[in-house]
Amino acid sequence: MHTTYYQTIKESEVCRKIMISKEQYTRLVEHIKASFQQDSAGDFLPIQTTANYNDTDAFYEANGRYSMLKTCNTWANTSLKASGQKACLWTAFDTGIFAKYEE
Repeated sequence: MHTTYYQTIKESEVCRKIMISKEQYTRLVEHIKASFQQDSAGDFLPIQTTANYNDTDAFYEANGRYSMLKTCNTWANTSLKASGQKACLWTAFDTGIFAKYEE
């Protein structure tokens, strides 16, 4: 799992704000946590690599595998579904997701 850490996030064409309830947030967090492999203490398993894009990203062992049919956008879409938000039936690209959240 490739993750990127942000100090602040700005809403833009590629980053939309959505409002969720506490229950939806809890479901989203649980879904995200279940996507990562964890040790017996519940900590995510980091992948030690020098293939980082910059100093604000990291890689972790995931449950499942990336493929043409299971992309980062498929994962994001599934995460939205798990939390009860608008989502596509299936998508390999972000365009379907963003279309659900047009103003």
